[in-house]
Amino acid sequence: MKAFARELVWFFMAILIASPIAYFFGYLMELKPEGPSMTTEEEVFQMELFIIGAIIAFISTYLMRVIIWAVAKFLITE
Repeated sequence: MKAFARELVWFFMAILIASPIAYFFGYLMELKPEGPSMTTEEEVFQMELFIIGAIIAFISTYLMRVIIWAVAKFLITE
């Protein structure tokens, strides 16, 4: 049960970390509206990019956690 709780905490931590990284990803894209304000299509496109950035950040965060766990498991011999 302790391992399940630890994985659940890491899952939520990965979600929390993914949100600011996705925002930063959108900031780096420097998307500007064509006119004085954004159209509906541009808003949808920007939200799609945010969601894609969040998914990539979540997968990357969890992948780093698994890699660190594997290296620690390999290096620490009990």
